[in-house]
Amino acid sequence: MTILQIAHLTKTKRLARLVMSVSLAALAAGCGIAPHPLTDQEFAAGAVADRAEMFKGQAPLDKPLTLGDAIARVLRYNLDHSTKMMEEALALGQLDLDRWDMLPKMTASAGYVGRSDHDTVRSRDAITLEPALADPYYSLDRDRHVADLTASWNILDFGVSYVNARESGDRVLIAGERRRKAMQNLVQEVRSAYWRALATQQLHDRVGAVINDADQALKASNQVEAEQLRNPLDALRYQKTLLESLRQLEAINQELSTAKAELAALINVPPGSDFTLAAPTDADMKLPQWTMPVEQMEEMAFANNPDLHEQVYQSRIAVQETRKEFLKMLPGIDLTAGRNYDSNSFLISNTWNQASAMVSWNLFSLISAPDRIRLAHDNEALADRRRLALRMALLAQVHVSRQQYESESRQFNLADTLFHVESKIAAATAQRQANDAQSDLERIGSATSAIAAELRRYQTLAQAQGALGRIEATLGIDPVPGNLGTADIGALGTAITARLDAMQDPLAQDPLAQDPVAQNPLAQNPVGQDPVAQNPLAQDPAAQNPAPQDPVAEGPAPAPAIAVGSEADVTASSTVQPADAPPAAFVPAVPVKVSAKPLAHTAKRTHRTSHHPRIKLALAVKAIGSARAK
Repeated sequence: MTILQIAHLTKTKRLARLVMSVSLAALAAGCGIAPHPLTDQEFAAGAVADRAEMFKGQAPLDKPLTLGDAIARVLRYNLDHSTKMMEEALALGQLDLDRWDMLPKMTASAGYVGRSDHDTVRSRDAITLEPALADPYYSLDRDRHVADLTASWNILDFGVSYVNARESGDRVLIAGERRRKAMQNLVQEVRSAYWRALATQQLHDRVGAVINDADQALKASNQVEAEQLRNPLDALRYQKTLLESLRQLEAINQELSTAKAELAALINVPPGSDFTLAAPTDADMKLPQWTMPVEQMEEMAFANNPDLHEQVYQSRIAVQETRKEFLKMLPGIDLTAGRNYDSNSFLISNTWNQASAMVSWNLFSLISAPDRIRLAHDNEALADRRRLALRMALLAQVHVSRQQYESESRQFNLADTLFHVESKIAAATAQRQANDAQSDLERIGSATSAIAAELRRYQTLAQAQGALGRIEATLGIDPVPGNLGTADIGALGTAITARLDAMQDPLAQDPLAQDPVAQNPLAQNPVGQDPVAQNPLAQDPAAQNPAPQDPVAEGPAPAPAIAVGSEADVTASSTVQPADAPPAAFVPAVPVKVSAKPLAHTAKRTHRTSHHPRIKLALAVKAIGSARAK
């Protein structure tokens, strides 16, 4: 063995020892890993950093917050909404990755190859099978450097990658629909939370003042009882009434205490922050009439609902999965081309090009293909069934949400009327007490009832606003214009406010809507108006849009005409009663003229129309007129 060979062998052994030492060290380090819990200081530092990150970059609350501003802050700063936006961006990133999978694979490799000895071989005669007389030989260097750049493309993998990319595109759309749903749910929540928080702002100080008055009156009553200045039984009854008022006030105070914190969490403001809500106007304390026909609501929900959109995309993904199973049955064709380099000194050409085309076919995939295809078809059928079930649930949700809004609207109208009555009673009671004609007990009781009525008014308004939000979410109405994604918070709040005003009834934006009732979709319900007009189910076009040839419409009376059927049977003129008059004020103050048509003709059509409240009123007017004429 020559000196050169000995030196090379020593070098190779040292390299092997080094590799073995590094491997053993890595193995020992891996086996020696132990849990490392964070300290309290590290947890505290992380909490401080996260708290700063939660509220970083937010516009200050430097003005009273309107409902539009609250929705804008929810959509811009709410962490749940930002999470959905990041999920959509992540799905879009996955789509970009799947597009790269359709390209050929380009592989570059380079390295060093060494042996402890030459690759020495002997040869044998192929005919006699005797060892060749030649000496052993080798044709490969002991140390070599190799490199190659190879491009490979599997056509079957390209087809599968194309289907995967289309599925990823559908998943991007699904993420967008889920973001829309989250946005609509947040808007629905903030509409309800805003009015509850506004009730807290409006009533908190008054509740505290009445509680203080009740405490003072209770202390005075205890002193009177102790000094035996009154009948003990009367004093105890007095105290019981005061305690009942206090209990009711404390319950109101407890209900108001969490509303503002809930709104702060939605708009991503630190709970306990001092912010002011804009004082409501008379227009804010009104609810719009929802006049869109149920059939059009169903069509709109089928066209725009994000849950249904998501299920449609899921069905399309199921179809793509079936196509993928068919593609996997085909043979795979591998096309390869590359450039190679080898430093072996025995080679005549150290660089060369190489290309190949190979066909491979997994025969077991043919055997399992029927089961896989059948499973894919079953998955398609399941997706279709889920879509149909969701459509049925959506139909029910459309009807339920409309009925809920109508019910909540009636509840609000009653609560609003009761609030005005209680307010007048409280004012009259306070005036009487100022004239020493009323006791503190009745004043406190009336003030408590007025506060409870006002709270109920705000609560029913919040519930009605939430029901309206559920209708819009069911119909898939987006409260944010699509071109304001990067606008500042002030412009976004202004645009949302205008959009909410315009979306009080989406039918007004449909140029194909021909329903005469829908021509005035933003008709408000004024506080204390005619109870018949407050019924959202009373939508008889004959009662709201009398024909010009109707004799009722030709009278000089300024009040709206009342039509019984397709032809006018009654003409009436009466004095117009104020909007807040009690039901007894609807009795006409002047005689009523009855038409000369036979009463039998009128009775023949009464059974079809007498269910309407306005028709009942017309029949009562006719009966009174007939009695007076006789």
